[in-house]
Amino acid sequence: MRRVFARRPDPELSADDLVQAALRTADCRSVPAMRDALFREADALLGAVAMGLYLREGDGFRLVANRLAPQGFLQQYAKEYAKVDSMLECIVDERRTVDGFHFYGPAGWSHSSTYELLRGWGFYHNMGGAFVVNGQIEGVLFVATAHDNEPFEEGQIRRLDLLCRAGSLALSATRERERLRCELSNSPAADWREMADRDYPNLPIKLTNIRPLDQLPARSRAVAQLLCEGRPNKAIAQDLGISVHTVKEHVQNLCRRYGALNRTDLVQRLLTSY
Repeated sequence: MRRVFARRPDPELSADDLVQAALRTADCRSVPAMRDALFREADALLGAVAMGLYLREGDGFRLVANRLAPQGFLQQYAKEYAKVDSMLECIVDERRTVDGFHFYGPAGWSHSSTYELLRGWGFYHNMGGAFVVNGQIEGVLFVATAHDNEPFEEGQIRRLDLLCRAGSLALSATRERERLRCELSNSPAADWREMADRDYPNLPIKLTNIRPLDQLPARSRAVAQLLCEGRPNKAIAQDLGISVHTVKEHVQNLCRRYGALNRTDLVQRLLTSY
């Protein structure tokens, strides 16, 4: 087993320190700057050893930046675990910070595939937080610790959630700034994928919750099929015997699940999932 140097969070941080860390992150206006801020602040706030920043690419996430996670660990996760990562699915579905120990429970943690993977590379506990832009999941930050028998505490989970909220603001502002720059200069947008292609060419992570229609729950599948037929919400509600409000909730959930920007975009994505 590979040994990893353990870090601990700074115990002297005040509430003002946390606010300043969040502001420094939210103030970033490029993906590299956001990456550096997230890693720097997470180091002090969480005592994390390994960190990985992923941004949405199509129906999955693409590794943009990594700190101290061995290439073999990343490759093994992408190949053997990412497609069945229920913890990642929870992060995406519920758009919140999730840690492995509390997600699987004290009894189930040491028997989980996540624990098996981490321990094989010298880590012990992990958690991940979501970047949400305009109601959609646009990224995930994973962190891992090397402290044996010391799960992330509630305060640390809240700190990662705070950092991810700040990162969401930074990512939103970065995209808007780039959009305006392109409009004014009539030049192509700078693409973070170039950085990902250079540093991590073979490490996309496909989301387990973006699935073909036949794997959706029955009611969601029925709504999706009628959407693809061009039926309005009122007609869908009448056909399925549910309220228009419930149809709208299904549409919103499907948009989140497929990363769709709107109803039209959702139908296009659904049609490619048959």
